[in-house]
Amino acid sequence: MEDYGSAMDMGMEFEFAFDANGRHINTFENKPNPKPQDKHTITRGFEKFAFPKIVRVLGSDDLILKQKGLLGAAELLATGESGAQCLEAGICKAITTLLEDQDELVRERAAAALEVTAHSAAGCDYILADGAVEKLVKMLDDTSMEVRDAAYSALVEAASRSVHVQRALVDQETLPPLVKKAVAEETGRSSMALELLRCCLSGVRDDAVQALLVCDAIRDIKPLLELDDPAVLEGATSVIALLCVPFEGKEEAVRVGCTPALVKLLQDELDSVKSNALSAIMYMTIAKSGKVAVVEAGGIPPIIQLLDIDDEKVLINVLQVVTNMAEYPKGRELLQVASTSLDYLMSHHAALIQRYAAQAKRHVDFKELPYPQLRGEAR
Repeated sequence: MEDYGSAMDMGMEFEFAFDANGRHINTFENKPNPKPQDKHTITRGFEKFAFPKIVRVLGSDDLILKQKGLLGAAELLATGESGAQCLEAGICKAITTLLEDQDELVRERAAAALEVTAHSAAGCDYILADGAVEKLVKMLDDTSMEVRDAAYSALVEAASRSVHVQRALVDQETLPPLVKKAVAEETGRSSMALELLRCCLSGVRDDAVQALLVCDAIRDIKPLLELDDPAVLEGATSVIALLCVPFEGKEEAVRVGCTPALVKLLQDELDSVKSNALSAIMYMTIAKSGKVAVVEAGGIPPIIQLLDIDDEKVLINVLQVVTNMAEYPKGRELLQVASTSLDYLMSHHAALIQRYAAQAKRHVDFKELPYPQLRGEAR
């Protein structure tokens, strides 16, 4: 027969168990915060509830909640999975609405959040569908410089990733006013305006080029080639190079006098500026007027110097310029001193460079038409 102890022992064990149960309840019971949270504190919702919650916060009438909520929205949009769920919850439309808010900080942060949204193709589609592009374009004239900067950054990010955004900018006739802004704005925003133009020219090229040539964009951008700001020079040379692709652009660039400035930039310290200027000259020298303008601007010596560069992409452009210039008798005469460099490049390790060098060599060594029929002597 087992001994369960005395009644006193059993009472003590019961009292101990009762106390332990009380301590457990006290530890895990639902208690209020010892320090109540501030009314403007934003906490993240649990798992999938976080995304509708941030959308509700952005729709609040409280200014501080909107300002803080936009920071949280940008953080959520920056990661793939949460960003996709935010978009599904309607966050892009909520942010687009805030682009017209009366508070400058809200407008700035809303544009910054859309820049993060534009990192994905789906985000760009939502930006278009919710009408954010039109509102961002209007914000380029905002009274706040910080808001303008944020709007430029968002548009450049979206246009660099989506051809549909580029198409929308062209269709809304945004490009001609953008040229004026590139000239009139301060250097920081001027470079962003030029980058936005470059994005549109790279995507929907034909329509964008036509819209810019009609408004004399090359003439307006030409003064920017003489500035000292590297970002502006890079943007201006890139835009002019793209505008020189069609024949009308080549003739316009020569007519307004871009050649001397572009020739000078062939010796720029920044490789991207040098490369863009060379690309523009390459397109311009396809036309006879471009060949004549380069010779008159003293462009042959700096072109020959570039034959010693290591960059293969630049080398191909230089060799094409040499080929173009050798079609002009005066240019061919001045290029005779480059014969040794061309011989060296014909044994370059890259087969493409070899072919371009051989073609340039044939043009430079050209003396006369080989057959009487081609010279027009035969009847």
